[in-house]
Amino acid sequence: MRKSKHFFFYMMLLAGALSLGSCDSEEGFQEEEFHATGTGVFILNEGNYQAGNSTLSYYDPSKKTVENGVFSRANDRKLGDTGQSVILRGTDAFIAVENSGIIWKIDATTFKVRGQLDSKSTGGKMINPRYIHFISDTKAYATDLYAPYITVFNPQTMEYIKSIPTGQEVVEQYASTEEMVQYGKYVFTNCWSYSNKILVINAEKDVVDGEITLPSMQPKSMKLDKNGKIWVITDGGYQGSEYGDDYPHLYKIDANSRQIEQEQVLDMDEANVQIALNGARDTLYLINNDIYRMAVSDDHLPVRPYISAEVDENGTKHKLYGLSINPVNSDVYVADAVDYRQAGVVYRYSSQGILLDKFSVGINPNGFAFK
Repeated sequence: MRKSKHFFFYMMLLAGALSLGSCDSEEGFQEEEFHATGTGVFILNEGNYQAGNSTLSYYDPSKKTVENGVFSRANDRKLGDTGQSVILRGTDAFIAVENSGIIWKIDATTFKVRGQLDSKSTGGKMINPRYIHFISDTKAYATDLYAPYITVFNPQTMEYIKSIPTGQEVVEQYASTEEMVQYGKYVFTNCWSYSNKILVINAEKDVVDGEITLPSMQPKSMKLDKNGKIWVITDGGYQGSEYGDDYPHLYKIDANSRQIEQEQVLDMDEANVQIALNGARDTLYLINNDIYRMAVSDDHLPVRPYISAEVDENGTKHKLYGLSINPVNSDVYVADAVDYRQAGVVYRYSSQGILLDKFSVGINPNGFAFK
């Protein structure tokens, strides 16, 4: 039976939070100095919903070393509740911490806080920030899980500029906008919760001036390939939902015409569907219980997986939770949340699918950013 991302996932995280109580892997750290030069990978660990135990890890692939809890260790404060995404721009990293209603800006070398944007500074229009997209050096967008707005802010000063009304109907408290991709002056964002829409924003005018309607519910992950095609994967909603109940689908949409060019039904039971692209944006990767890989010119996923999920001592496959590709060498990073309560595990594979490293991080690892 397919599971609701909203019900099952948050109940699992809440159960993890209750079982952990006040346990927090970042508690007790004193402020430390870091100097993370060279290449590295930021790994955002969501933590447990309402437990305030999100953490940030930093991995050095050349040394195969990982430092966990670097945000708290560098700043003597907690990262917050339910870290959603991390993205790099220049010498800074930006972290959206959803349930704390905050976006942190930190130095990518020292991990020191350089600025923040919170709900109060936006007049309450930013509630639960999800993803960040940079329009320019002085303008960025932030999507939101609950608020029917896109937040516009200056990433240099972290000052609030304005809010873009999305026109989304609030359903079961959600009016979500999620990931963003840009084609020319247009920014596309998928509306995940109880929706089947992709909104089109004119980034010059900061207004929504179009939308794409998908046949399947809840577009969850979205990427733009080198040919101007938008790849979108839906989780299909959940069984018995009055808003829609379907199997996950993979769509290819032409960004110029905004027409669906390709559709695939995915035979899978898990709601945690994700897609990723390599640095050349010519190869698509997808979590479908295992990891699959296909050229963006192909018209269907391969039958056999590119990387098979690890199997525990009982013969049960691990539940893959996050996926990202190093844009330089195409190493594949796969996050395993284990049981959603203990430290998660990250697997690093070569572009040929060979396991290169395996290391422990924080609770519920999901977001990656490459330095």
